[in-house]
Amino acid sequence: MLSVLRLADLSPFEIHSMYKLRVDVFVHEQKTPYAEIDDADAHQDTRHVLAWRPDGPHTEVMGVARIFPSDAEMVFGRLVVKPEYRGTGLAGKVVRSALKYAYENYPGKDITLEAQAKLTDYYADFGFEAEGEQYEDTGAPHQKMRLTSAKLAQYILKNPVK
Repeated sequence: MLSVLRLADLSPFEIHSMYKLRVDVFVHEQKTPYAEIDDADAHQDTRHVLAWRPDGPHTEVMGVARIFPSDAEMVFGRLVVKPEYRGTGLAGKVVRSALKYAYENYPGKDITLEAQAKLTDYYADFGFEAEGEQYEDTGAPHQKMRLTSAKLAQYILKNPVK
């Protein structure tokens, strides 16, 4: 089950589950030396896409991402899936839900992200294109990518989210 919610709409347990997953993967598994929780998480316009275990109430977050408006564009990021759910298509469902949210609520806005360089082909499958040169961030090569509003509309029409 997928939910697209503001931080203020989540229970304390749900917030803890989301942050625990992000910290477990980004900080512990990937060894990224930065503060995982930031002010963008709590902004009233930020939406968190959460994938919950389908067999009961919101007891376990399997995957998460966030999307928020920033000036003339939307910013997508913090996509993470529990190790045991990787390769199941869950990450794609989370991405598509975020894209659908942006398409329906912020028409005409491009979406940008800062991908680990090894994931640029993954994001290209959604229509994102590399923008500028690769750069290093938290010890790993990254690439800024953009999905134009026109390509977003095409993607959503060809790949409807249920």
